[in-house]
Amino acid sequence: MPASAITNFQRITEYLSAVELRTLIVRSFKYLFRPRPQVRIARELPPGSPLVSVIIPTYNRGNVLRLAIQSVLWQSEQNFELLVIGDGCTDDSESVVKSFGDARIQWHNLSSNSGHQSAPVNAGLARSRGRYIAFLGHDDIWHPDHLRTQLSAISAPTAGVSVAVIEMRGPRNSNYRVLSNIFPGGVYNPVKCSPPSGLMISREVYERLGGWNDYRTLWRNPECEFQYQAHLAGFQYVSTGELTVFKFPSVLWKSPYIEQPSGEQSVYFERIQKERWFLLKETLAIARVHLRRLPMYGFAVPAPPSPDTPGWAVSYYRKFRGLE
Repeated sequence: MPASAITNFQRITEYLSAVELRTLIVRSFKYLFRPRPQVRIARELPPGSPLVSVIIPTYNRGNVLRLAIQSVLWQSEQNFELLVIGDGCTDDSESVVKSFGDARIQWHNLSSNSGHQSAPVNAGLARSRGRYIAFLGHDDIWHPDHLRTQLSAISAPTAGVSVAVIEMRGPRNSNYRVLSNIFPGGVYNPVKCSPPSGLMISREVYERLGGWNDYRTLWRNPECEFQYQAHLAGFQYVSTGELTVFKFPSVLWKSPYIEQPSGEQSVYFERIQKERWFLLKETLAIARVHLRRLPMYGFAVPAPPSPDTPGWAVSYYRKFRGLE
């Protein structure tokens, strides 16, 4: 994909080392003999409080929302509640949620669109009951062992936050395969921000910090500000080291809220469901791009008028996505 053919994109140089890639490939072998994932439906609400509260903020993407919900329902860890919070949705999102008939799923729609996922996330946090809280983007997919591996990581005595390895995947033939939440040398970098789909926090983090701030009051994105404040508050970050999140950044598709693309999510959902060798094949495909330094292009946000301009990046994202 030549740079001259791409508007608002720049070349990405976030390539993994051979050692990091080898670690991912080796880890993938243990998933070869896992049972094939199955969506499981709970017709009655289980007794007691859930172990994990999963929050999906959403806005008018019912076609991909269905797949995100299914990737929660096929988790090997089934002790969860799922809070799907609409940001003033006007499409079929409510009917999509209710079509599953699972007693663990709650739907709530805000009265108007807030412009960022922070408002629906906060509504979900206020309704959550779990000991731990995980987040999932409405256009992202979880591997079936995602919650299990995150719970294993966050159960460490001093851990307050666990993050999973995330593959951020672009359109076909774009070579965009950026990975996050691999800590070089095992050391967390507080300047780095995890996409929310790979984030799990203990309830103590929420109780001490409260919700996410409004993007119009911050120069940093709300999810990044929240994670940075958690670090400043002394909560330890632990990476699972496992690739269990497949993210499809909406800014890599032109006007996704108008065009409503869902092809990539559908392909990944089907592959995870049917291919026993999925993770090994995926890590080998990632290694091919990174070891050969194939060109990857990512969305570029122009510099703000001043370094601390509130809400600059979010506002630009909204225009590019066809929301303004």
